[in-house]
Amino acid sequence: MTGASGKIDSYLRRVRAGLRGLPDPEVTDILNELRGHIVERLELASGPPDVAIESVLESFGRAEQIAALYVADNLVSRAESSRTPWTILRSLFYWSTLSIIGFLVFMICLVGYGFGLCFFLAALVKPIHPEGVGLWYRNDPANFSLHVGGFSGTAGQERELLGWWLVPVGCSLGGGTILLTTHFALWSLRRLRHPML
Repeated sequence: MTGASGKIDSYLRRVRAGLRGLPDPEVTDILNELRGHIVERLELASGPPDVAIESVLESFGRAEQIAALYVADNLVSRAESSRTPWTILRSLFYWSTLSIIGFLVFMICLVGYGFGLCFFLAALVKPIHPEGVGLWYRNDPANFSLHVGGFSGTAGQERELLGWWLVPVGCSLGGGTILLTTHFALWSLRRLRHPML
């Protein structure tokens, strides 16, 4: 059993190396939990001890993968408790490095938060620069354009569609988009969360 204990310790050291950034008490809990699961499975395993320990450790997966899942799970917990776009995007970015679905969800949320922020900024800047900020429509069949932001054409080519209504519409669309993106992100993070063991 001494050889098995050494292999378990070596495996757990590699897991610990991947858990950098997590609080020490949490790291200790994770390592104790993993050790308990490994010992449980080892007691149920049959065959020579060396083969049994290799088989049990292999069934858990690479130590680096286990550590990455625990770090991701910690980020998800933080995102769910804070619900701030920055924390959510940080969690999604980490998930995007682990899976293609995580990457797609990250990109969707990045676009959603960006869209909401653009409408918010347009609503905030409209009172400061009323003639230059708006929802513009270019009435040119060869170069149709509908965009939010500053005036970019010559007089007569573009006209502003919302006027002062941009302020409430921009705040509503911006806030609504950010809220929907946050709900989608948290729902996705819960779905992406792997069962640990």
